[in-house]
Amino acid sequence: MPDVINRRPTEVMDVYVMGLNSRHGNLCMGTGWRERDILWEPRHNRLLSTLDVVDMAIGNNHGLALTNTGMVHSWGANSSGALGREMNDQWEPLDVLDANPNGRTGPLVATNVQEPRHIDWSDIEPGTSFTQVAVSDHASFALTETGQVYGWGAFEYLHTPELWLDERPRRYSAFHPQHAENPDQEGRFQPRPLKIRFPGTEDPQIVQIACGSNHILALSKSGHVYSWGSPDLQILGRRLNFLKPRRRAAAVAAAAAAHERADAARYPDDHPYTNMHSPFAPGLVSNLKNIRYIACGAHFSFAVSKPLTRGPRKGLQVCYAWGQNDELQTALPLSKSVFLDHPLVPNRGTRVILYPEEVPWLSNIGHMLDEPETAIKQISGSIRYALAVRENGWGDAWGNEHEVPYAMGVVDGNNEPVVPAVTPGNRWGSAPTFGGFQHMREGVRWKRVATGKTHTIALDGDGRVFVCGKNDQGQCGVETGPSGPVDGIHRIRRPTLLTRCHDIRIPGVVQALEGKIAIFAGAGENHSVLGFVRDRHGHVASPEFAEGEFEVGGN
Repeated sequence: MPDVINRRPTEVMDVYVMGLNSRHGNLCMGTGWRERDILWEPRHNRLLSTLDVVDMAIGNNHGLALTNTGMVHSWGANSSGALGREMNDQWEPLDVLDANPNGRTGPLVATNVQEPRHIDWSDIEPGTSFTQVAVSDHASFALTETGQVYGWGAFEYLHTPELWLDERPRRYSAFHPQHAENPDQEGRFQPRPLKIRFPGTEDPQIVQIACGSNHILALSKSGHVYSWGSPDLQILGRRLNFLKPRRRAAAVAAAAAAHERADAARYPDDHPYTNMHSPFAPGLVSNLKNIRYIACGAHFSFAVSKPLTRGPRKGLQVCYAWGQNDELQTALPLSKSVFLDHPLVPNRGTRVILYPEEVPWLSNIGHMLDEPETAIKQISGSIRYALAVRENGWGDAWGNEHEVPYAMGVVDGNNEPVVPAVTPGNRWGSAPTFGGFQHMREGVRWKRVATGKTHTIALDGDGRVFVCGKNDQGQCGVETGPSGPVDGIHRIRRPTLLTRCHDIRIPGVVQALEGKIAIFAGAGENHSVLGFVRDRHGHVASPEFAEGEFEVGGN
């Protein structure tokens, strides 16, 4: 029996949701909710709260909830099997008659997608207990207490069929290598949990998983990082054979061949992971070792090392980044990137860091003796930008969210929002800081951050919730007028204290929930999820008002 190496969180949460429900039932509120229903303020989610949830993973259109007993529940979009449970029809007959399907808020949403339900357990080994969950755009993953990973759903990728005369690629789905080898077969997704096979071992001892939009990272106990997913844009950080052929020494090649023969004897030809050279099978990320933490943005990734044990930088930690870098979202200069042609748009390319590169701004910090408080605690990446929180509560921001600059939560010395777009060569000490510590709250120290497509949620050390970014669908949870946004495009200009739940009628800064501490924040495309420490009575206390105003801008 493998040893237990992972422990799930123990703090049970009261869950609150806000934003757009959509036809996928993103808010997970149960029967009777419609496609265009919007919660402009956080509202208590009874269905999730009664599950005794200790962790969640929030994607653009689906989510996972991990309970204190190690079970996993899912809700939301299931177009590629991302919910991990059999559904004969995602749009099953409604439980109640829809008397107004063409109304202002749209038709009713089917209950089976907007209620949390158990994932299919039929292919999961008996006695399995999960400790962490993660989601990409169309796939889901769960980590067990013994270091195994289960996954389901699909990755999207581009492929050019051999018989297409114009050689234009089309979009396909695949979850494992067998799907990619037969791209035209039906059902190119994994409808229920499948145990992921890792190269060279039956016991990978994975201790953390992290997902981007279309790829996933897994960190082993030994400090190695695995990646797999869509090969588009070459963001996996691996030297894939079909992308970058290379010669190998005869001894290395012989050893690899022997290993492959052993695997062939162990796994039948029809096993999903027979071809371990595929990008849809886990493979080691190049040049990484002794890693303690991993994180993903939409199409880019980060890895933070343990303190170095030798050399002039002994005791310091190093941060590596790779992936898409058009907007400096890796915090690396453009000179480190290669320019790749866009597979679908002629005369348009993208800049990519092919393999992990050290990020000077986020490296050489966190000395285990002199300044452990400056070490990276968490990183959250969106599409064009990323944010980091350090052990001492400092915040860092980089990238360029030019469409919604307020989403980055950075202000200058005059409390005006700015877009950092880190200048190449900036030292971390002089780079813009997330959250604007100049923003009238000198004592704010950040604990956790979550980035959606165009909005950000941050929790401070006291458990208060701050929001900034686009709020057109209520995803920031701040009602900006007596009955909602004035023009539908309001944005929170700088980190704004969000602490009143469900009943905001006049814009204002509101005091924190009495005795309540926020410990989880998740951001989807147009919705958000918050988790508060449950009090001894199992419910959240009533909120109170305080004077003040939110600052909201319409441009």
